[in-house]
Order: sequence, then C-alpha cells, then structure tokens
Amino acid sequence: MTETLQDTINHSYDDQANDDDAQDGHGMDAVESALWRAEVLPPTPPQPDCSVLDVGAGTGVFSSLWLEWGAAVTCLEPSEKMLEKARDNLYGKVSFVLGDTHDPALFPDGGFDLIVSRQVACYFRDPLLVFQNWQRWLKPGGQIVLVDGLWFREGWSDDHLVDQLPLSCLQTRATIGYLLEKSGFQILENKWLDQVNAYLSGVGQSKSPRYKIVAKRVE
Repeated sequence: MTETLQDTINHSYDDQANDDDAQDGHGMDAVESALWRAEVLPPTPPQPDCSVLDVGAGTGVFSSLWLEWGAAVTCLEPSEKMLEKARDNLYGKVSFVLGDTHDPALFPDGGFDLIVSRQVACYFRDPLLVFQNWQRWLKPGGQIVLVDGLWFREGWSDDHLVDQLPLSCLQTRATIGYLLEKSGFQILENKWLDQVNAYLSGVGQSKSPRYKIVAKRVE
C-alpha cells in the first residue's frame, strides 16, 4: 500500500514521541512555561463549562497550560505514540482523540468554545480545509488561538515534507491570517510572542520567532 502524505507525517511524529519534549522549542521548562502562560492564555478565567480543542496536542505540553487555566481540554493528535505520552502527562478535565484535523466528520458542529494549536499549522497539508473545519466546530462567537513560527527550510529534516506542506517555511505572519479570514474568521490579534522569543533566543534554542494569532468565528 502506498504511504500517504499524512502517513508520513504521522510516522515522523511517532519517531519523535519518546524525546519530543527534549527537543529545542518543543518542551518547556518552568521559566518558559510561565512566559507562555503570560503571553498566550486569556487574562480572565474561563467559564465553568469552557471546552478547548488542542489540535496536534503532541505530548500535551500546550494542553497543560489550558488545563491550568481551568478549561476542559480535548487533545487531538494524529500520532498514536504522541497521544500515549499525552495520556501519561495530563490529568484533570481532559479527553484524548486519535485523529486528523483535516477530517470534517471528526467532531460535531458547534462543540467547542476555543480551538488552540502550537507549532502545528506548518504541518497542515490543506490549511483551508482545516480552518473551515475549525469554523464549524466552534460555537457561535468561539475563538481560536494559533501559535506558529517563521521556520527555515534547513530546520526540516525531510525535504519531501517541506515541498508538499504549504505553510512549512513561511517568512511572514500574513499568510495564516489571510487564510483564516478566507475561512470565516475575524482576526483579533496577530503579534509576536516577545517574551517567549527573547527567552528561547537567550538560551540558544531557536532562531525562528513565534507569533500568536487570535481569531473569532464570524457569525
């Protein structure tokens, strides 16, 4: 059977699962975690029934921040081995779904208050399809918080992936925001994560600055 592009991506995630948190820019120490909370989490606590979907949850590093914030989190991950790590790392109001965010039938319409992702959009093989799915999966007035970075081609170990993934090597914050607007979102924020970037640069972990896009589902 011929391996699909998503199969290749899933296998690469499987191969990284055991040491993903130790890779530069993936795991978080206590200092970095505090900076992410300060720059990414909303300033007010969530409503008691707030539901968050973490797309590409990996080992659960980003999900843990939203659990600490007080939301109920659904971890969506296409790699079974990554999801196993997330199950080991997370506890509380959390559920786990093995699946691909490109699948429109994965969740019912209007099921989530917030959809979040961290350093995952660069792996979307069809970002317009993904963002259209997100628009449907959100409740009326729901929002997304998407974090990605300005990745360089040499940072990828597989040229096969780079040349098939349309967001793999962006050098502008404009592209993802544009695609979100075309998919039925209103951009509320598109900004650098200044504190996170300064920290990662200071400890020699990354040359690729991260940014945050906050967008609202348009009714």
